[in-house]
Amino acid sequence: MQRGAPKTFAEFARRMMTAVFSPAATEGEARDFLRRFAHYPPIDTIFVDHPWVQLAKEILAPLGIGVGVAAAYPVGNESTPAKVAAIRAGIKLGAVEVDVGAHFAAIKSGDYITLEDDTRAMVEAAGEAIRLVVVLETAILTNDEKIRALEVFARCGVKGIKTSSGYGWNSQIEDVLLIRRVFGETFQIDVSGGVRTADDALAYFAAGADKIHASPIFTVLEGARERLR
Repeated sequence: MQRGAPKTFAEFARRMMTAVFSPAATEGEARDFLRRFAHYPPIDTIFVDHPWVQLAKEILAPLGIGVGVAAAYPVGNESTPAKVAAIRAGIKLGAVEVDVGAHFAAIKSGDYITLEDDTRAMVEAAGEAIRLVVVLETAILTNDEKIRALEVFARCGVKGIKTSSGYGWNSQIEDVLLIRRVFGETFQIDVSGGVRTADDALAYFAAGADKIHASPIFTVLEGARERLR
């Protein structure tokens, strides 16, 4: 994947993601939201709850946009079998990506054996059938905890990480810089949490982020359209 600040609006859009994760959203509201993307260059992925994957695929596949799901999200302390089952369900539904919360309790407790067992099971469940991204809440971890957790992920074959679930904690550019400095090209880095404007997104791209998840996606896209005409 191309890294650095995007040079065109289409390139910017292709490296963006968003989600429809609201317990209050109706099917009609979800349809209306998803159909709005017909007016923009295709973004990378839109995440939905498992029951809405087929609906999302019907609307987004013709637009060239992938559909993703989440598991153990926003917290990662669900049982390993529950995570594995959710990953397999995502594969069966035809999702292109599954974002799964890391075992935060194990990380905070210094139990890296449990973290490795949990992570390895997720990697094996995903295989080559779906893109696995492990969510690491960088805002609640020390730099040492981040590095040790990422070392575990690397050993387990994790290829993609996300800096935050976006629920309650925000990402920091310093975390992207840290991960790139210590791990180089080992991981695809997805940023989530606190990206509210096109300028926010461009700053993260410049720091080394590969993709960015933004809740106010249309605000961000419109800002990028103005910046990258």
